[in-house]
Amino acid sequence: MDKYAEQALLEYNSEETSPHPGGVDGRPFWNIHASQFIFAPTLQFPRVPKARAYLYTAEDQNGNLHTFKAKTPLASLAPIWGELPVGFVHLKVESLDKTDNVIQLVGVRTFFKCTPFPGRAALPPKAKSYRACALDAFRFVYHDPMVQHWLIHGTPEPDYAHNAYPSKTISSIIRAMIYYAKLEPSNADNALKLACRAADYLLSITPDGDDPLAGLPPTYSFKDLHAESVNKVAPAAEGCLGTTMMIYPISAGIGFLDLADASGNEKYFRAALRIAEFFKANVLPCGSWYLLYDCKSGKPLTNNICVNFNFVNFFHRLYEKTQDLAWKALEVGCYKYISEVCLKTYNWEGQFEDIQVSGSYQNLTHFTANHMIDYISQNLADDEKMVAEAVDLMRFVEDQFVVWGEFPNWNPNETPKINHTPAGLEQYFCYCPIDASGTTIMNAFLSMYLLRHDRLYLEKAMALGDMVTRMQDPENGMVPTFWIGENCAEGRRNFWINCQIHTAFCMMRLAEITDAEGIQ
Repeated sequence: MDKYAEQALLEYNSEETSPHPGGVDGRPFWNIHASQFIFAPTLQFPRVPKARAYLYTAEDQNGNLHTFKAKTPLASLAPIWGELPVGFVHLKVESLDKTDNVIQLVGVRTFFKCTPFPGRAALPPKAKSYRACALDAFRFVYHDPMVQHWLIHGTPEPDYAHNAYPSKTISSIIRAMIYYAKLEPSNADNALKLACRAADYLLSITPDGDDPLAGLPPTYSFKDLHAESVNKVAPAAEGCLGTTMMIYPISAGIGFLDLADASGNEKYFRAALRIAEFFKANVLPCGSWYLLYDCKSGKPLTNNICVNFNFVNFFHRLYEKTQDLAWKALEVGCYKYISEVCLKTYNWEGQFEDIQVSGSYQNLTHFTANHMIDYISQNLADDEKMVAEAVDLMRFVEDQFVVWGEFPNWNPNETPKINHTPAGLEQYFCYCPIDASGTTIMNAFLSMYLLRHDRLYLEKAMALGDMVTRMQDPENGMVPTFWIGENCAEGRRNFWINCQIHTAFCMMRLAEITDAEGIQ
């Protein structure tokens, strides 16, 4: 075990590092639906009248018992965490009277104790440099027939299923082509032309006139697609037609701002401004927006609130460009909602266009928490309280969404799936390794390294980056989206181009930071 693995193990087993424990200063228990832990958890069980103590008994998957007593049913499992092996744990909590006799069973919980960070020395080496990996990933995007279809025809490739999510898919392609044009000047003109044609198509399917959502690029659209082939892969799009998930027009707006800067064409800035005007007119008192709207009525369909840092970034850029204080107010208001409400509750809700909206803590994800870490690293490095929040957030993300080794098999009657690790899991409702999840978490570890200069963060980031280089197709540069099964969830069938693009951007950042540090 190398020194970084030893350092990580000490942190995992300490009560002081339990990520954002509930029951402290009025904090709710965010982990009521959590199924796995890597740090010593603090779990919620009810208090029993007249109980003087509580007996915790954990049975590991080898049948061995591990016990300790506590004065509260809200105790950390740190007293036994270090002795529990990796695997399933069945926990039982009983209340005791003043003579240590059992009064009653308080509750039970089954979860998986995850493999600790093993250190990079215990993992295979990277297959290529981080920069080469990123460049190959961008080249794959540019040369992919689905992407080239935009350059040739100016319309989406009809059989690429995820074109049914135009704001998400097209905005990612726009941003990728703008960046790729800088990397390879020989293809720069065509890359920018491709980005413009994709953007123009997105504008062509955006509602206009008296439409209640005029100016908002659609979240779902089957226009110009072969519906039968799309439905085999993206049935959620058909089920959600007629609705707009409000985080995606913002993604389109950021793509339009990028393209306005790259092309000099003001029509893309005007398109971004029109999106912003809708959000200015519909902002809630809390500073954010309802998540899901009906396209026909223009009315919200849920009480769920948008939790996404793209709003902060979008309005910040608009303010910088226009100096209009209205955009600054929206930036501040959205950040305030995330930094006050979400940081307090830790209800980091998963919000995805192909997943139904959820209740509190039912479908946690890591994305907004990671982006909060990035924001603190870039803007609040001198704020000790917020730096401490970033440390806590990083522990939460690793605890719930990183798998360094063994993967739990919850169905003993089913042949265990092959999962490629280390990896990042996407969300509770899609609790499987996804390339963009791993690289988003990798990016947060990088931000923590820049914030705190603790080499362990960098080692964890590089371990995740090394895995990307091993997963990348050495021939064409494709990084599979789902890291499941021998052929990674049927490869191309479940390939999301936006995930490939996000991975390419994150791998380039890893290359830039490690190059600057002189690390090979």
